[in-house]
Amino acid sequence: MPRLPVDGKKVIEHRITFGTLERELLRDATTSYRLQSLKIPEMLNFLDDPLRLIQVLYSVAIILEVLGIESGLPTPVDAATWFAERDVTGQKIIDSGNKSILQTLTEFLTGSGDFEGTWPGGY
Repeated sequence: MPRLPVDGKKVIEHRITFGTLERELLRDATTSYRLQSLKIPEMLNFLDDPLRLIQVLYSVAIILEVLGIESGLPTPVDAATWFAERDVTGQKIIDSGNKSILQTLTEFLTGSGDFEGTWPGGY
């Protein structure tokens, strides 16, 4: 629906003009309102446990690396380049004769492996 032109008879325009101080106060008030809606105290209560804090920061690092931003932390994203730099492939590991972690654990739990003297203290 079209608006009528402001002619001073049928349509009267009211305008509020803010100065620099008023604009700054209004900006501060809206920023405060936005920060209040973030519920920062609840977030800080969630992060009071150091383990949770590490989990959150490490998750952020992984997300950054997936997006292509290097975080400096070793993440699963770095695993492919780490193996490629060392020329490690699954077949080379199998051919080397080393047992897998699962095979070693199975032998340990069933008692079929030779673990004599491999524990600290020679147990």
